Amino acid sequence: MFKDYDFIYIDYTGIVKDTGEVFDTTIEEVAKKANIAEEGKSFEPLLVILGEHAVVKGLEEELYKMSVGEEKEIEVLPEKAYGDRDPNKTRIVPISRFSRPSSIKPNTRVRLEDGTIATVRSVSGGRVFLDLNHPLAGKTLVFKVKVISKLENEKDKILAILRRRFGKNITEKFVIELSEDLKKVRLQVPNEISLGQDVQFLQYFAARDILLFVLPEASVSFVYEFTKNSIST
Repeated sequence: MFKDYDFIYIDYTGIVKDTGEVFDTTIEEVAKKANIAEEGKSFEPLLVILGEHAVVKGLEEELYKMSVGEEKEIEVLPEKAYGDRDPNKTRIVPISRFSRPSSIKPNTRVRLEDGTIATVRSVSGGRVFLDLNHPLAGKTLVFKVKVISKLENEKDKILAILRRRFGKNITEKFVIELSEDLKKVRLQVPNEISLGQDVQFLQYFAARDILLFVLPEASVSFVYEFTKNSIST
């Protein structure tokens, strides 16, 4: 049994119950068999911070009841997944609204000007019929889940947060220092990302996650250290 703010890694495969369609998985062989393996995508267990609500409600609720090494098949109804499909969440727009009209085809996903993600249902007469419902709205889902591990100490949890925000290769280059009383977290940032796009945005959310889920009484510092050899001229 797990509790709020436990960090666990899971392997899972998500399936649409009625059709048997695999819509997501952390397992490469399953993805290839279902023809959903994207080029360049790495397959590895998923970090779930319980209570973060980053996975669908019905799945998260059942994860609390599991233990490390346990496997389970979990059925999740629409109300605890992506909700019921709303027939009013549709929109018709002129195809000229899109910067690349030739790429607008049925079943493709597009981002609208207001940031909304929609699915193209049809294209006809210069008009595009869009569905703003989540593609899995109204569907009962089945998750085949195995809990791989649980993180126990603060440093491992911080590493997991950094890895999620910055990626595996960069995270290995961070230097993490914790004070004895766990009131201060000092993170030395790899020089190669110091000028990277969105680095401040990523640091903010990494710090937020550390304070919310790991050490709520601590302060978090991102430190940059440059030497002559580390700066290209």
